[in-house]
Amino acid sequence: MLRRRAAARHGRVARVTRILFIDDEPALRMTVGDLLAEQGWQVDVAANVDQATRLIRERAYDLVLSDLRLPDGSGLDLVREVRERQPETPVLVLTAYGSVETAVSAIRLGAAEFLTKPFENEQLLTVIRRHLELRALRDRVSRLERGPEEPVGVSATFRAALAKARAAAETDGTVLLEGETGTGKEVFARLIHRLSSRGDGPFVAVNCAAIPEPLLESELFGHERGAFTGAVRQRKGRLEEAGGGVVLLDEIGEMPLSLQAKLLRVLEERRVVRLGGGDEIAIDVRFLAATSRDLGREVAAGRFRQDLFYRLNVLPIRIPPLRERAGDVPLLLHTFLSRFAAEAGRTLRFDPDVVACLERHPYPGNVRELENLVRRIVLTARGETVRIADVPEEYRSDCGTRRIDGLAGLPAGASLAETMRAVEREVIRRALEANAGHRGRTAEALGISRKNLWEKMRNHGLIGDGDAGPE
Repeated sequence: MLRRRAAARHGRVARVTRILFIDDEPALRMTVGDLLAEQGWQVDVAANVDQATRLIRERAYDLVLSDLRLPDGSGLDLVREVRERQPETPVLVLTAYGSVETAVSAIRLGAAEFLTKPFENEQLLTVIRRHLELRALRDRVSRLERGPEEPVGVSATFRAALAKARAAAETDGTVLLEGETGTGKEVFARLIHRLSSRGDGPFVAVNCAAIPEPLLESELFGHERGAFTGAVRQRKGRLEEAGGGVVLLDEIGEMPLSLQAKLLRVLEERRVVRLGGGDEIAIDVRFLAATSRDLGREVAAGRFRQDLFYRLNVLPIRIPPLRERAGDVPLLLHTFLSRFAAEAGRTLRFDPDVVACLERHPYPGNVRELENLVRRIVLTARGETVRIADVPEEYRSDCGTRRIDGLAGLPAGASLAETMRAVEREVIRRALEANAGHRGRTAEALGISRKNLWEKMRNHGLIGDGDAGPE
């Protein structure tokens, strides 16, 4: 087996296209391998079914190109293998012994195209490029349909963390995401994966705190048949499954010390040994780790290996808790409401008082708590406008009397009329702010007409003299 790598590019790490070429003729392997590498593609070559099968099980490919007749089997065997393990990967079959029956068999098994030898180099490249473009298009459509969850926020602390995540995506280094439970560490991890050169590869998340200690090693590294009671068949570990992509080791601080030593070895050598096995299996994977613990303190307390901490802490990113993200709660409330209402087939909006109320809650569970709160509200809200009565009772303690900013400038002994005017101005100002300045929605939230709103805004000096009038 031989790997031919495209020349490294400067600057941002590009998305590398990986192709596997299988043929038993050494001269053709070299010629085609060099031709493909010259296009900037990473090429692995194999001489037989056995070598190719091992590569397919170790790495993710964008395209597989195989001769039909091989010393130890048929290219059709590899079509089956790829269809089972990498169903989105197109397989092109080559042969000098073309026949209608063989071509039909290959296509029925899932081959993307059947080519006859000899072929011109440009002909081969044209076919490969067409299938790579189709693969990329399908991947883009799939990502759009999934609607990737994006980190949301405008606060300075959030933007700083987001900038670090975007910078980390341009490298292939190990990232350590630190933050309290519910801050969105996995969302940041998925963003790094999506923006990186491995974005089209798998994203595999393993929660080290959720899997019992006796099973965690098997989950990560896999096991051979008979490795333990109940291991009736061979199973690949999550690190192998992440081949060509990214693995997130969530709550890494909960990993037992005995397993930390084995993980350190994998990080250093990029090879795993399945439980009950003896063969080392190469893995091509980027590691991200996340923790809600202070790993520095865990090291000092003897609960976490110092050498593993150094290996993981290459690109540290701290995700701030919600209480440190001034101004982000209203944006998150509206974002989650829009998403969950659409899922439920409803049209909902927040009353400005609800936003002001919920903005004052401390949210010890951070973004996850806020997200679950909005899910709950969407399920129980009675009308199209979410009002205080729709807020779960345990959150209403923050909905009591609040300071009216507009009263701060009133002189002592102000009349009732002056006070009411100041209150009305402040209520309108807050409603406009909660509805992003949209007068139609603001009028509806306040229960008045657009014309009435415009008149009140003009009377309170909330619009300029040149304003043409209500919408």
